[in-house]
Amino acid sequence: MKIFRAIVLITLGLLTSLCAQAEGVVVNSGITEMSVSRQFMLSVFAMRTQRWPDGTPVQVFVLPDDHPHHIQFVKSSLHIYPYQLRNIWDRAVFSGSGHSPHVVQTEQEMLERLRIVKGAVGYTSKDLEDEQGVKQLEIY
Repeated sequence: MKIFRAIVLITLGLLTSLCAQAEGVVVNSGITEMSVSRQFMLSVFAMRTQRWPDGTPVQVFVLPDDHPHHIQFVKSSLHIYPYQLRNIWDRAVFSGSGHSPHVVQTEQEMLERLRIVKGAVGYTSKDLEDEQGVKQLEIY
């Protein structure tokens, strides 16, 4: 019985750590919003929403299309496939009606840019407890 209990506790611990590593939307700490709808976030990452509700210009930062965290974020948080998001960006650039987001190479670079750029939004799988200048948004 002790072995079964130990297995259950280990399994729960692993599941908890996996949930803690889930990708989340991260913004510059100057953004006043604490939570936003999934539809609003999709509009932001699709480069359709140009301003935050307080009027601050939106600056979107993403990892490269083939980065595992980018793929996971787009699928789990935006509920679309990465190629669909890329098609939206490419169409806007080609038609001249918009632009694509700023691409950074690492999550650390993402956090540095989010910390510096007012109105910046991105995502990370990192724990933000020790990070200054950024905060995580709740998506509903």
